[in-house]
Amino acid sequence: MKAIRVALPLALEPLSYLPPLGEGPRLGARVVVPFRKEVRVGLVVGEEETPHGHALRHAIGYLDEGPFLDPLGVERLLAAARFLFAPLGQVVADFLPFIEAPLCHRVRLVPGARPEALEAPLLEKLRDWTPAEALAPELLDALREGGVLEERVAEALPRRPRLLPVRPPDAGIGPKAAEALRVLWQLGEAESQADLARRAGTGSGVVRTLIERGYVRVEEVPAVPELPEPHPRRLAPLPPPEPPSRIQGGRFRERLAALKGLMQQGPLLVLFPEGSMIERAWPYLPEALPFYGKLPALLRRRLWQTRGKSVLGSAQALFFPGPFFRVVVAEAASDAHKLASGTRAFLPALVEALGMEPLYLEAAPSAHALYFAEGRGRPLFFAPPRVRGQAVPKAKSRGLLAGRTRALVQQALERGRQVLVLAARKGYASRLHCASCGYQPECPNCALPLRYYKEKRGGELVCHQCGHRQPAPPVCPRCQSELIEAKGPGLDWLAESLRRSFPETPVGRLSGGLEDLPEPLRQGAPGILVATTRVLRKNPLKNLALIALPWVEGFLPESDFHAPERFFAMLWQLRDLVPGKNPYFVLEAYHPDHPAIEGFLKGDLLGFPESELAMRKALSYPPFSRMVKLEVSHREESTAREAAGRLFEALAARAQEGELLGPAPAPIPRIKGRYLWHLIVKSEDPERLFELLKDLPPPRPARLKLDPDPVGFTGLLD
Repeated sequence: MKAIRVALPLALEPLSYLPPLGEGPRLGARVVVPFRKEVRVGLVVGEEETPHGHALRHAIGYLDEGPFLDPLGVERLLAAARFLFAPLGQVVADFLPFIEAPLCHRVRLVPGARPEALEAPLLEKLRDWTPAEALAPELLDALREGGVLEERVAEALPRRPRLLPVRPPDAGIGPKAAEALRVLWQLGEAESQADLARRAGTGSGVVRTLIERGYVRVEEVPAVPELPEPHPRRLAPLPPPEPPSRIQGGRFRERLAALKGLMQQGPLLVLFPEGSMIERAWPYLPEALPFYGKLPALLRRRLWQTRGKSVLGSAQALFFPGPFFRVVVAEAASDAHKLASGTRAFLPALVEALGMEPLYLEAAPSAHALYFAEGRGRPLFFAPPRVRGQAVPKAKSRGLLAGRTRALVQQALERGRQVLVLAARKGYASRLHCASCGYQPECPNCALPLRYYKEKRGGELVCHQCGHRQPAPPVCPRCQSELIEAKGPGLDWLAESLRRSFPETPVGRLSGGLEDLPEPLRQGAPGILVATTRVLRKNPLKNLALIALPWVEGFLPESDFHAPERFFAMLWQLRDLVPGKNPYFVLEAYHPDHPAIEGFLKGDLLGFPESELAMRKALSYPPFSRMVKLEVSHREESTAREAAGRLFEALAARAQEGELLGPAPAPIPRIKGRYLWHLIVKSEDPERLFELLKDLPPPRPARLKLDPDPVGFTGLLD
């Protein structure tokens, strides 16, 4: 008998089971299997001969008539696991988390079976189909092992009540009840008592009386979520003369018009880095399906069965069954394409590795797109929108905003316009610092200064890595000096300063988890919004005239070699923040001649990305090579260091010159109480990485994590 290989959405390799009783293997199907005293849903990813000497358990049942994932999808799933150096189950968990569903699981004894372990009442109960949750997991396992248990399983749909009319109004009810019943007959059904009462303009008690007296019946029906209707926005398609390798430049609407033109030639799979971009694009492309984590899992499973339509999706749409005319990757430089945990896949690199040859859709070209799209066809370039602005040298002696920036803010407000001030960090300040002895509060778990939040309970210090919180000290804990002050302005400090400088002006704040927006600002009145890059996902400004970045270097961390191109792309996205507006930019920087700043202010879309690509080629950085970061961690510093050394020795015996870097402490050497050491393996031949990392000895007692295609080097701890 053939066994099936089942990938569960866990950090495990596939497990072997016998097919469900009376069934054969079904590649790509969802299957329910017993696993550690519970039942789980997995995917059939292969079959094998039943191993000799192994007593395999039967899978319980399939959930779908046909395959959930087509053969090409299964093939790509296996290839992704290899490319990401990850267990196949982790790939399933990251990209197909919606395969699991609530289950209707029923069991009964095989007719004629009389297990001795069962008492008479339970024996009689199990003669008929019984909900599995009524039995202890240990008993279910014992009955399975004894071969005396039949099981049925199906996806359990959520249910909702609905009200249906049974009898027409008659003299037995009053006028209010008669009116409510008449409304229900017109509607055909109502969602609830409150819904019918609202529609009939009466109270719920009247509806309840109709139910009690048999005029209305309540029944349970499946509550299947529906895709909300988009609010379509007019957009004429712009079919390219030939399928391009890249669609870049111009405004967001122009790039979407080109996508709409391509959709006329066949369905597209468009992979966006964030759900907010999908929500922004869908009204212009209502013929496509949105598919991302914000949608209910049940709705995603239903949409998964759709064929022949374009899909606007997140990473969870990567394996969406096709066929598709083209695969499109939007904004390849975005760090949101990098999964924060699990496989830590970088989606643009994975799409290329799977042989999908994507088209790139970007406001500004990324080095990744320039490299991989070469030779695939002509790019489609839209003329970049005109840029107005200036770079202002930043001096340490100045205040939070340079005098020139303040003058421009004043000018915009006097003209009745709105101003966006972009902050590089949340909170009030990056740290507290004692001017007398140099003390600054650090997280007890991480080698980081604590972020200062002035408004929280009289002042609070917070670690954004581990979540540690403690009250802010009124004086220096070390020397008792009162000269303890905030350093490194954050969003709240900027907002406070602007409120003092412009006391009659509404000043709002916007960041992840914070939305403090005065109503006049929402309505387009003159005002100032201090925001993080959250504003790119949710922009409330309608009358924008000025965008100020008081600290450009805050967007260019040295530990992330992708940061410059991401900053360049962010500037172009800010330029298109409000359709029809052409805001003036003022960029305060210690290095105002940074190539990204100069390229943007000149309106040069290609100069900076091409220079970035040349720099990476000289350094043999991605995309000219592939990198994998190895992170060794332990609660004892010496143990982490020694384990990293042993790992280095094992790799050095295999590596050629230039393929191994490190070991070295991570840029943040301790996170969540664990000391971190990094090694980097890189090669221009991706296959070499598989050879280098194959069968590495585990650095016990330390922990090892891999980060394929890293975008930063601060640390991998979740």
